[in-house]
Amino acid sequence: MSLEKMFLHEKTVDIMLKILEAEEKGEEAYPLGISKDVGSPYSYISKVLSEFEENALIESEFKGRVRKVRFTKEGKKIAELFKKIKEELRKDFVARKKVDMLEEIVNNANGKSEEELFRILAPVKTELKILKEKTEDSGTIEFINRLESRIEQMLRA
Repeated sequence: MSLEKMFLHEKTVDIMLKILEAEEKGEEAYPLGISKDVGSPYSYISKVLSEFEENALIESEFKGRVRKVRFTKEGKKIAELFKKIKEELRKDFVARKKVDMLEEIVNNANGKSEEELFRILAPVKTELKILKEKTEDSGTIEFINRLESRIEQMLRA
């Protein structure tokens, strides 16, 4: 199970993020559209939105027979926090820890002879390549790329 699903398993977060997404695009959010996007029945979405409104997280108004929703200042603040949390939970913490360990090996290789450098850094390069192929975490990939460049510079020196 992903950390994101473990910590944020409730549809309420998805509902908030759909409203936020619409507002960020300059669009209006409607319960029926949210229902389709998050894959929950309209009745459930309507109930959650009513709870949000009772707790001053959203405001709603009817355009004809259609209910339009938008965040209050406080509701938007909470939705933005959830968005940041979801982004954090999508990170590949295992890969980041491995990269940190490999960086420590690279740091400890400074000052070694050319032969020792190659013996130490060749397996690190291989491990970095494997990690880069397995992760989808763009931050980790950037860190791997910088470490790979650093290793190449050390091996050329």
